[in-house]
Amino acid sequence: MSYCTAADLTERMSNDELIQLTDDSGSGSVNPDVILSAIAAAQDIVDGYLRGRYSVPLATTPVVVKNLALDLTAYRLYKRRNQLSVNDAIESLYKNAVSALKDIAAGIIKLELPDTGAQIPLRGFYYTTPKRKLFGDAELEKF
Repeated sequence: MSYCTAADLTERMSNDELIQLTDDSGSGSVNPDVILSAIAAAQDIVDGYLRGRYSVPLATTPVVVKNLALDLTAYRLYKRRNQLSVNDAIESLYKNAVSALKDIAAGIIKLELPDTGAQIPLRGFYYTTPKRKLFGDAELEKF
């Protein structure tokens, strides 16, 4: 089950826009294979971020995930045409979608789905105090 469909995409984008983004052969019609490929790529990105916290693919699609998948799909369609410089709004949608997915993965945004409870590992360096000193006072007095 996909998080969004081609029909969902047509509610966001005009038919002319979809023809421009998907018609590689010049037929003057929307290429559904290109749309399905972009939807699959968007789902892979969503699953990649949510995998640590939720069982993927999600059994039901929350509205927030559907909207993020639509944003990622639109970005993918524009990217294949190299039109991101023309439409900075789409690039902004992509960045916001990735940021929201990171927040979902970190548990800041919670979906109404069973949470696996997986903790996201800390990145970078951090200091921890050892439970037992390697060189206590008794060892240091020997020197």
